[in-house]
Amino acid sequence: MNITNWAIRVQEDTQEISAEIDGFRLWYRLPKAYPVSRAGDPFLAAALFPAMLEGKGLKMAPSLSVSPRLLENLSKLQEIHHCWNPILKIISMNATAKAATPLNEGAMSFFSGGVDSVFTFLKHRQELTHVVFINGFDFFLDEGTYQRAVARNACFAGGFGKTLIPVETNYYDFGFHHNLGRELTQSSNLAGVALLLGFPRTYVPSSYSYNELRPWGSHPLTDPLYSHEATEIMHDGAEENRVGKIVKISECGPALAILTVCLNDINSNCGKCSKCLRTMVSLELLGVTASRFPPLPPLRALGRMHWRTELTFLKNNIDLAVRQGDEGLRNALLSGWRRYERTKLVREIDRVIMGGLAKRIYRKITKSPPRIVRIGVTPRNE
Repeated sequence: MNITNWAIRVQEDTQEISAEIDGFRLWYRLPKAYPVSRAGDPFLAAALFPAMLEGKGLKMAPSLSVSPRLLENLSKLQEIHHCWNPILKIISMNATAKAATPLNEGAMSFFSGGVDSVFTFLKHRQELTHVVFINGFDFFLDEGTYQRAVARNACFAGGFGKTLIPVETNYYDFGFHHNLGRELTQSSNLAGVALLLGFPRTYVPSSYSYNELRPWGSHPLTDPLYSHEATEIMHDGAEENRVGKIVKISECGPALAILTVCLNDINSNCGKCSKCLRTMVSLELLGVTASRFPPLPPLRALGRMHWRTELTFLKNNIDLAVRQGDEGLRNALLSGWRRYERTKLVREIDRVIMGGLAKRIYRKITKSPPRIVRIGVTPRNE
């Protein structure tokens, strides 16, 4: 897999840095006020998983150097991801080695306005000088929605004397072009931006606490392996679970006022999606009023929720309900947990005993389109 045709294009207040990765032009756009890397490091990080999936070695154009430390680190990173999912093969990387040098002063953290990034911001607010908000990471927003989100997050960061750097990229499309799941490419996308900007220290907010860890795209084992001589990338916040982070956030009025977790609208909290509801339940149990969230739905509605992708955070809230002595919420959440367990049991019976017959019949009756299965951090559970 070849990385070629690196280019930088400056227009008014923005700059676009791009390169071709086997014919796909991957780009990043950000304010032109910031020096950016002219090495191949950001694109090597971005191209690693597609190359591992295809089993192709990565070859950098001779004009693009790569940090020797990054090359060494990515060899270790490959071993971890190959162990987690053998479909990702260990490949060679061919590039001219040259040590990286810092580009921008200070320390940055990625910031979306959600629980994880707000917690990391508050934890390191004395050290941080910049936060980075990305469009095209795990969502792709229209221009109006994106600019509203930038303005809101910049206002929050500015209130603490920090600067927000807006970054746009087509990495979202790049990952799907290679059929890679977003949970796999989380860290490689963020690392590309971190290496492009070259701050001496970059924080990646954690998704899970240390006692909840599992193979995941952003992980304390793997995030630091995207570092090189000039940029240390730190996985941060795993000492607290989601409830513990919300407790810390609730102690800061401006942080609570900006907290936005919604799956449906980056600029509001719908109060209906699973991310909104899991956060609202925690706030309710903690006795915290947050103006950005609507009232909690009736307990019966919570019991009917599908929590399949939220089990870790559902357990956090069940444990919190027990500690707070709220039997109503505890029972509603346990009802949702049992609903998931029953569904899981039925699916397992169909898979093991019936060979998936019930699923095939259901899809035929409902005329459901074939499900697109992306490559994840671990093999798909058939």
